[in-house]
Amino acid sequence: MEDDLALSFQLSQNLKEAGHHVQTCSTASAAQEELWRAEFDLLITDVIVKVDGRSVPDGGIGLISWVRRTEKCRTIPIIAITGTAKFPGMEHILSTTRQVGADVGIEKPVDVDHILEEIDFLTSG
Repeated sequence: MEDDLALSFQLSQNLKEAGHHVQTCSTASAAQEELWRAEFDLLITDVIVKVDGRSVPDGGIGLISWVRRTEKCRTIPIIAITGTAKFPGMEHILSTTRQVGADVGIEKPVDVDHILEEIDFLTSG
């Protein structure tokens, strides 16, 4: 889930070209609805996402926490991405995502090859 529509589109296109099926959402609540409705092999979420129409710093962290508390989807591997780790006071945001349940934290700008490697690692059983 990514609220930056241009990045979301580009990343989803890259993942589709690599043979993955992709469902995008632009808000945490939309992602929760999709996760509840269907089966997914992986979740990629930005840390700062829209909740109730506004971008909030912990929207992605809240989504990760919700996934880990929800029986239906608690075992889904999660990749958290963020561009905020470079800002003062946000240096530890990726470690926070891992503390609440993300399997991997990746800083923006996103390296598609790196994400594809992480996806292969997380989804190979």
